[in-house]
Amino acid sequence: MATGLFSSSSTRKRNGSASDPSIEDQLQEIREDIGKLVSLIADRGVTASHDAKAKARGARDQAEADLQELLASGERMLSDLRSRYADTEREIRRAVREHPIATVSTAAVIGLVVAALLRR
Repeated sequence: MATGLFSSSSTRKRNGSASDPSIEDQLQEIREDIGKLVSLIADRGVTASHDAKAKARGARDQAEADLQELLASGERMLSDLRSRYADTEREIRRAVREHPIATVSTAAVIGLVVAALLRR
């Protein structure tokens, strides 16, 4: 029967080993067990490190994709705003050309209202 990672002398005695190992042998066995434990911990640390790096890369890639989408959305909104501004400007120019007296009168009334509100 094979011995486990942390096999002890009492386990070997139960398995039928008749000889009593010396202290040096026991120390050597403990050193080997500690070495195996350190190796297992190191392997798990490396695996955890790779997992963490993969998750970080995935989060960074997602953030970059979201940022690109946000920038594209902002550019579309700005283009739409410019288009609306240009349409509004054309409408105002057309209204001024078609109704110059009404436009000047409206501007004068708005000026008087603003002046009256600022006096208070």
